[in-house]
This record gives sequence, structure tokens and C-alpha cells, in this order.
Amino acid sequence: MWDGEADILVLGAGHNGLTAAAYLAKAGLKTLVLEAKERVGGGSGTEELTAPGYLHDTCASIHGGIQAGPVLKDLELDRFGLRYIYPDPLYASVFPDGSSLITWRSVERTVKEIERFSPQDAAAYRRLMEFWERAIRDGFGRSRYSPPRKPTEIYARLENSKFGFELMRYAASSPLDVVRELFTEEHVRAHVLKASIQGGIVPDQPGSGLQVFTGGTGARHTFGWGIPEGGAAELPLALLRCLRAHGGDVLTASVVREIIVEDGTAKGVAIADGRRFAAHKALVAGLHVRQIFREMIDPKWLDPSLVEAMGNVKTGLSEVVLHLALSERPRYRPGLGVDDVVHVHAAESIADLIAAYAEYRKGNRYPRAPFQIICHTLLDRKRAPQGHHVLNTGHYAPYALSGQPESWSAIKQELLRHETERVREYIPNVNEKTVVGKLVVTPLDIEASNAMFFHGDIGGMGHFPSQEGILRPHPSIADYRTPIHHLYLTAACTYPGGSITGAPGHNCAMTVLGDLGLKPRTQ
Repeated sequence: MWDGEADILVLGAGHNGLTAAAYLAKAGLKTLVLEAKERVGGGSGTEELTAPGYLHDTCASIHGGIQAGPVLKDLELDRFGLRYIYPDPLYASVFPDGSSLITWRSVERTVKEIERFSPQDAAAYRRLMEFWERAIRDGFGRSRYSPPRKPTEIYARLENSKFGFELMRYAASSPLDVVRELFTEEHVRAHVLKASIQGGIVPDQPGSGLQVFTGGTGARHTFGWGIPEGGAAELPLALLRCLRAHGGDVLTASVVREIIVEDGTAKGVAIADGRRFAAHKALVAGLHVRQIFREMIDPKWLDPSLVEAMGNVKTGLSEVVLHLALSERPRYRPGLGVDDVVHVHAAESIADLIAAYAEYRKGNRYPRAPFQIICHTLLDRKRAPQGHHVLNTGHYAPYALSGQPESWSAIKQELLRHETERVREYIPNVNEKTVVGKLVVTPLDIEASNAMFFHGDIGGMGHFPSQEGILRPHPSIADYRTPIHHLYLTAACTYPGGSITGAPGHNCAMTVLGDLGLKPRTQ
């Protein structure tokens, strides 16, 4: 007997699960989402973390990738209350020597900024953007909002492309190699590299070189990045309203314990309170693949090698995040000229970037870790009381500090002091008088906040070449289908990975609809 039923069950109400659910409901399928927590959103959340009335994004602070895809328009999320604010400048870098460098939405204005440091590098930046326009831009969105292609298909296309071999070379390189090849001046190099490796990319990791053309340069100039007015939670809330408008719904506080399989077909789920829900046409799992394949499915239905592989997924770096509630506007050191910039990188130097990641690999902290600073309230007044602000900073860090994750708990107070002092180096008015509330979040806290954030990796699994494209999360399930009939995958562990894109949700929904012989209903 079933306690509830639907055409489609979706497990997990993160933004990808909700995206998939909204597309499926809009296509006319009765869709029900089961969410373990009391609220929807997953990594796109907003809470009063420091003091009442101060709204902080709990994880995703930059909604960039989703601007390049069809999700916002297809699902008409503006009609469901979602409003994005688009910062310009896009971001800036500040340096210990008192200099700064700003990237504007305008390429030409950015080139003029770079000319202050190096006319040669300014010309190189213009050539980088020309290469993005000629060789990458048109395929950027298409490649992310469709299932991953096989390497043979990718290379066949590249071999027949005018820029194919150059793309192959950059793709095989590391971001650090590409930056060093294209630019000569150290401030420019640090500025471009720091922006390019946001998202958990390691700077000297071969196979990630194209990030230099997409991460902080080409895609940002072309598509911009958005601040959801009122907080990151406004994206999943708009998706929820869209889902309900098309007859779907979400049940929160519903912890799934088992995916019920009969004769190799997913029939439904059992949740922790004993209730059972049927999925008549498909079951979409937007959970971590370790949970799905190692905890929720009877292993008799699975190839042991797949179960083993999902238990061995590699996680990337975690993060240390500082949240501050401020009684006044943050003011940077005189001369930096970035008081109006929402997103600022304290890029430090190329040497610091390289040294920091070398220490992370050893399981150590790096005292002068390059970090980012985000102050949404410069443009979004809904997030704090009048005249007050919320600010967050963050940098990458190892999960197993000194080989022991629990070590983070022992140093939390010292970490809070250290991170606040690091911010004060660039924003002197962050002090006892202006700080209304503060909170430091460690890798251990990140892991505890969301089952998707295994080992504190907000992408679920690391962005390594061995876990990208057709290899994400495993070659046998990279097309969002699984060996279990009617069971599909979405969310950060699937292609193209974590961050706010909606691409895994979109791609999974298109796969389900195709298998059911249905067409998506967009605008």
C-alpha cells in the first residue's frame, strides 16, 4: 500500500531538484518532491546567521552560470517573483601594496584598467576575449545544457573546427599555465587566476585551462552574474511557486530511507516515518551518489563495481567562510577605490595562490590564504536593516585539517579572530563598534549542513578531470539514467557539476521527458 503517489517523485529540493520538477510538472506530469529538511533550497539558501534582520546566503552567493542557460526564461521565474540584480563592476582584486584592479561588464573598460599595469597584458586580455567570442561562446551554453558528449565525438568536432587544436591545448593545460602564457604582469596574473578558479578548481591542475576563458572572463562579460533580490533562497522559492502553479508540490521534513525496486524498476520510496510514496513513471534522485547507491538501494540490483566506485568518489577542497553583520557600510583602505564593488578578491599574489594550495594538499591552513569578499547589501537593501550591511568572506581549505576533520572544532574561536583580522587588513572599519554579529563556518560545519556536501565539498564531488564530462559521476550513469529502470539522477554529482546553473536539473528533466515520449513546455 502507498501513502502517496505521483507520476514523478523527485528526491531533494535543491535548486536542481526543483528545476527538474518544475520542467516535468510544466509538461503535464503529476510531480511530487520529497525534501529531508524543513525548507527548500539546498545550497541556495538564505538565513539570519548572525543577528535578527540580517540575511546571509548560506552557501551560493554568486548566481552566474544560470544566466547563460534557458532555465530562467523557460520556467518564467520572473513571473514567480524572482528578480536578479546584476552588479557592474563584475568584481575587483585588491592587493597588499595598496593597488586594485577592476573587471567591468564592458571589455573595453576592463582593458583600460589593465593598461594601468601593463599595456601588453591589456592587449592580451582583448585577444582572450576575442578567442572566447570566436571559439567558445556559442558552444558554452549548449554544451552545459545537454548531456555530456563522448570524447570521440568531442575530438571529432574539434578536429574539424578552425580553433579545435588550440582549444585542445588550452583544455589540457592548467589555469596557472594559461595565465602565465597569456599575461606577464603579476597583479594581472593574480587577478585573472583568482577569478578563474572560483568553484573549487585547483590552479595548477591540468585539464582545467579553459576556466581562464569562462570562469572569470568570457562568460562573466557576456552573461554577467546575478544577485537574487532578498537572498539566494529566492531562486528555489520561485521554482517552488512555479512547480505549484503547474500542479506539483513539495513535502518537507521527509527523509528518504529506501528507493523501492521491484524487478529492476524503481517503484517508489520509503521515508523515515514509515510512509511509502509511489512513482508511476519516473523517480529523480537529486541526492549525493554515495547515498543513492550505497545506502538507499538493495545492492542485489546493482553492479558491485558501480557501488564501489560511488563509495570512492573524490572530493575537492572545502571552505572557511566568515559572515558579518555590520552597522555601517564597509569602507576599504583609502586609495583602493572599490567601496562600491560587491565582489572583491583579496588575491594577494601568484606566489600566495600557489603556496596556499600546496598547503591545502598537505592538510594545512595557509595564513595568508587568498580570499573573496562579497557585500550584497551594496545593491540589495532587503538583506539588512536600513543603513546596515551583511558581508561574507571565504577561501578554500582542506577538509581533514592536519589529517583530522575534527581539528576544525578545536580552533574555531581562533579562526574567527584570524578571519576577522584578515578582513580588517582591507576594510579597517570592520571592528568592535561596527560588527553587530559574526559567525565563522568551517569545513566540518559545511558537511553537517547538507548531506550533498560530503567532506565539506559544496560540489558534492571534486572537479577533477577524472570526474568531469562523461566521467561524472561514472561513465555508466553520466547520461542521468541508471541501471535501475525509471531511476534518474540530477544535482551536483551529475554533469556539469555544482554551482548555480540549473543545468543538471534541466538536463535530467529533458532526459526523462524524452524517454517518456513527451516534449518540454517552455514559454
